[in-house]
Amino acid sequence: MQRDSAAHRQHGMTMMSWLIVLGILVFFILIGIKMVPTYLENYSIRQVLKNMENDREVRKMTPPELKKSFIKRLKINSVYDFDRDAIKIKKEKEGTSFTVTYEVRKPVAGNVAIVMSFSESATFPPP
Repeated sequence: MQRDSAAHRQHGMTMMSWLIVLGILVFFILIGIKMVPTYLENYSIRQVLKNMENDREVRKMTPPELKKSFIKRLKINSVYDFDRDAIKIKKEKEGTSFTVTYEVRKPVAGNVAIVMSFSESATFPPP
């Protein structure tokens, strides 16, 4: 019985294959490192909105007071880099609608960037 000589010589991945796999792995780790803090900030924003919904004092506030209270609560939760123009407040029949819609761009390498879009909202019932 003779073995196939090509199958006998194969012993695994080449150095170039390992470098490619390692490069892909490093790229995805880099993307994860860039994205995790942004998602943690979004979680903080969501928690602030949820806490404001449960706060009875918020129901009595005017839209400028609501915006000011929201920004203060964000600073308490260590969210400092936030665009105030992302906040939309609208009076409706069932209460006050508070919406935060924003987009975050994080550069990865060269001209490659990650774009993450978020939209959170809460409705505060009338007093």
